Amino acid sequence: MSCFDIASLLQNKGLNMNQPLLFENMEEISLSVNDVASQLKVSTASVRNWLKTGYLKQINPHRISRSSFEYFKNNVAGFEKLRSRANKSLKDRHDHEKLQRKFQNLLKKNNLELQDIGTQYETSLSDSYRNKEGIYYTPVEITERFFRYLPENTTGLSFCDPCCGSGNFIMTAIAKGFKPENIYGYDTDPVAVTVTKERIFKRTGYKTNQIIYQDFLESTLEHDSPYFDVILTNPPWGKKINKEQKKIYAHIFCAGKSLDTSSLFFFAALSRLRAGGVLGFLLQDAFFNVASFEDVRKQALSFRLKALLDFGKPFKGLLTKAKGIILQQKKAPIENHVECEVNKETALRLQDSFSRNPKSILNFSCTSEASEVIEYLYQQEHVTLSAQASFGLGIVTGNNKKFCIGVQKKGYLPVLKGTDLHKDGIDAPSNFIPGDLSLYQQVAPKSLFLSKEKLIYRFISSDLVFYHDCQQRFFLNSVNMLVLGNDFPIRAKQLAQLLNSRVINWLFKSIFETHKILRSDIESLPIYTRYFDHHSAFKEVSFLNYLGVEEDHNGAFRIKK
Repeated sequence: MSCFDIASLLQNKGLNMNQPLLFENMEEISLSVNDVASQLKVSTASVRNWLKTGYLKQINPHRISRSSFEYFKNNVAGFEKLRSRANKSLKDRHDHEKLQRKFQNLLKKNNLELQDIGTQYETSLSDSYRNKEGIYYTPVEITERFFRYLPENTTGLSFCDPCCGSGNFIMTAIAKGFKPENIYGYDTDPVAVTVTKERIFKRTGYKTNQIIYQDFLESTLEHDSPYFDVILTNPPWGKKINKEQKKIYAHIFCAGKSLDTSSLFFFAALSRLRAGGVLGFLLQDAFFNVASFEDVRKQALSFRLKALLDFGKPFKGLLTKAKGIILQQKKAPIENHVECEVNKETALRLQDSFSRNPKSILNFSCTSEASEVIEYLYQQEHVTLSAQASFGLGIVTGNNKKFCIGVQKKGYLPVLKGTDLHKDGIDAPSNFIPGDLSLYQQVAPKSLFLSKEKLIYRFISSDLVFYHDCQQRFFLNSVNMLVLGNDFPIRAKQLAQLLNSRVINWLFKSIFETHKILRSDIESLPIYTRYFDHHSAFKEVSFLNYLGVEEDHNGAFRIKK
């Protein structure tokens, strides 16, 4: 399928959500699942979960009671702490067209400080709109740090910001010597585009027509799309676009399984970068360590990495860290050293050390010395849990306030939560839920809970906390579980001891840098089952001796000499 066939498909794709109803009075008293999802701006899966947990009333297999929907919208969403996108959109909504008209009128006035107008416009956007569009404008102090890795003389180079917003990257490019006639920008917000064009004119006197009101992904499908020497941008993170469109873009740009919009923009930008050109992206923390971004990390590592930068948490209201990646579209030298900046301190790492990490994780806060220990540990004989265990999530009730009580009652199950788990034991459960598991939003197969033995572990944690359970316990979704396959070479209790060990905890933190214990990460860890061929009982000291490493006074590990 050609780019033009795909572009046509994108334009024509869509479902008619307004099919005629058989009975007019049915429409008056009910809504379809799709109607509810559209009004609350959530997925149909969320709506079905609310049906299952009793928030919405179903009057036949395809229709939802309008009265239950109105009650839910007015009295539940936004009041009970469901932590759903529906709540956020209902509590935090604005008329975007009205807002755009207001700022377009402001821009017609003279003697305005345009950078301030851009900032005012950004702060006027509601959190739900920013979340939907993935919009977080880049502070100037961050844009400037990307330009350190460009050639000193930029006057003959072309520059592009594919998601230019109000133009902070572009204005920094002008300050660093790029000629305004060589600067390009794209954005899907007409106010942002106008602000950027006016800022360029006010700074340089040049009236540009190269700041374009267009989606950069769509523009990349066109035959005559220009190419650039330098592309620096802050793409939308997790922008909500149709899943089928994502798959089509991923196919066009050869993005593999990396379907987040930030990944799609990364691949699209690479396709429009001239040979030897420089690409710099400001990205969410997940880009650097989460499994779903593995394909885009591998693509980045196929070129010469110049720098990896940690900016902390620069965006108000956004909990995730922001990090930068800068690369040159040329093959990396055999021993390419990458400049890694964390907490304003810079160190060098060999690029190959990232390629040898599981899932090509870019753990650039890890020192070169720690990287050598990680590589050494993976060279020791080990197995992994990949395809060797069945995993299950804890019970997702959909509303803990509704279902959880603090005392045991007839017909209620005791359930553990994450804080009840410790490496050396568990606390008595302080939560109890109705024993009818069909009431809940999501429940793993009951057979996993009832396994003769299983490992249960904290899900939200920076430490690995595993507990060997032989009493068929149930738990909420702050706890997950795994059940070993019959052919795994050690017992579940022995596995828990290895996973809880100090060195495996250090290894986990050094590689994954996360506060969530994800299945794919657990499956990537080395499991040294042969240790128990030599030791009948687990001890930290003998385990370190077996591995040939030692712990220093700071809790880091080094190879024994």
